[in-house]
Amino acid sequence: MDPVGNWELSTPVPTTPAVNANVVLEDNLPAAAVRFEWQPASASSRFIVQYTVYVVTAGSTGLENALLTLTPGNSGKNAFVEMTAQQLDYILWTRCYPAGAEVDLEWVVVAKSIDKTTTAKQAFSIKRFQNDYMPETMFITGAATEAGDDVAAATPMRAHKDAEGNVTNIFDVYTTLTAGKTYFFRDERNTTSKLFGGEEGTLEGCGAGITAPETGQYRITVNLNSNTYSLLKIDRWSLVGDAVEGGWGGDVPLTYQGNSVWTTTIEFYKPYASAGCIFRANGDWGYLLKRIVNSGNANNTRGNLVMESEAAGMGKVFEDVPGPEIGTYKVTLNLAADAYTYLLEKQGEPEPTPTIIGETANPNGDAVSGNFVFGEYNVPNELYLLADGVMVGTFEKDANTFNSVKFWALQASKTYTINSASDGSGTNYGEVNDGEMAVARDQLYQLSVNFETGRLAWKYYNMKLFHWADVEGGWDARQELLMTYEHPYTFKVSGALSAGFLSKFNSPWEVQFGTDGTALSGTMTNGGANFTGIVSNGTYNASIVVTDDFTSCEYTFVKQ
Repeated sequence: MDPVGNWELSTPVPTTPAVNANVVLEDNLPAAAVRFEWQPASASSRFIVQYTVYVVTAGSTGLENALLTLTPGNSGKNAFVEMTAQQLDYILWTRCYPAGAEVDLEWVVVAKSIDKTTTAKQAFSIKRFQNDYMPETMFITGAATEAGDDVAAATPMRAHKDAEGNVTNIFDVYTTLTAGKTYFFRDERNTTSKLFGGEEGTLEGCGAGITAPETGQYRITVNLNSNTYSLLKIDRWSLVGDAVEGGWGGDVPLTYQGNSVWTTTIEFYKPYASAGCIFRANGDWGYLLKRIVNSGNANNTRGNLVMESEAAGMGKVFEDVPGPEIGTYKVTLNLAADAYTYLLEKQGEPEPTPTIIGETANPNGDAVSGNFVFGEYNVPNELYLLADGVMVGTFEKDANTFNSVKFWALQASKTYTINSASDGSGTNYGEVNDGEMAVARDQLYQLSVNFETGRLAWKYYNMKLFHWADVEGGWDARQELLMTYEHPYTFKVSGALSAGFLSKFNSPWEVQFGTDGTALSGTMTNGGANFTGIVSNGTYNASIVVTDDFTSCEYTFVKQ
């Protein structure tokens, strides 16, 4: 069926919220549903119609600055979409509408079928919660920062927590600022999050960028209780103690590497069994990092750290960093968000196997797999995969092995860890880079972590469009068009297809998507029939969106 032709797409009719309705968000009902509903549009050709809903400020003439964009369920085909009161209040908070304010808005529903669109909009208003939102995460971004203006790469800040683990609305980060350029704070790594600017130590929501002072490394602290920020210039972090040169009267500096990390390579000594050291900033005894008791390993080459002056408020017990066995070590001080850590890597020994998920010499194979050593540890009760500190998924335990079961959409732009706690506050597992793992390429990965062997195994599928006829050479003359993966869960390919040929989306031979339907879009199942819907020769763009267990996919063929 060729999508090009004479056909019409009607306009959807907004019904809920009604015109000029006032939606009042109740603080005590944060999960209450706010529903946007409309009478569906229809395509005279019976093509599938999909919708997108936008909420914009009253009087807006375009959608480019929409407050939010919503895609209905069923791949955009439902004639309604819902949000919670909390989600809507958050969006208005990010745009700096005060708590309790009544905001005049419009909601817009756009119907789309192939290359045709129709649009309808309706005025309404929302009254915000009486109590304002308080974020639990903060990030720093802007031209003055290490990550630059790319909001998606914004640097996370560490959330201070009290002895009970509750957030205190105070955040900090160690990073470089470039003089004369500006920076901001955001509560999330996206452009729809709330932007905080300010000047002279006072934060201002939706305010102007803050101009950085002298170029250098800083500890930057944000206090949302007082709406203030402060900077402490870090001239150096150093090691001091009997386990290093100079003893307690010395000062062995580390070199800043970027991304809140300082390193050096030095000799460690053991003048007596309990010899140790601490990390000190700017030669100031008021800024000391010490090891959290019971956070280290048996040979004292790693552990978590806490600022001595902050330990009591966090409920942490600390000690000096115990010296390792005598030798030369690379010292890594990592003050990135969440846990402060140190790592001592003895020099002159073989480097551990790189922990890169998806690293392979044959990336375009069918079912591609590999494994690497992550180390010897006691078996935890629970295990989670985190990306940049945010939970991706929960492993399922089977004796000494934890399996993802599903296929998780992982990205090369993120850093992954496996941790015994869903928020990353537990034990990181991995002997390289303090447990941090890279991903070689964006893909859907199935993971298995075996604590008996100390290995992490991974697998991903490359998808291909198989296209063949029972005549003209048959199966042996088939085309195999390798598809390109796009995050998340999507594979695409473009190629010349022939009328009357059979088609299937395969990753031989564990995945074989097919259907006995003939429409150019729809659902295929793993193990389904050969697809016979190509009825005219031409170049087609084909795409599939797979489920996380590869049992089915939504497919589309569009003739060019």
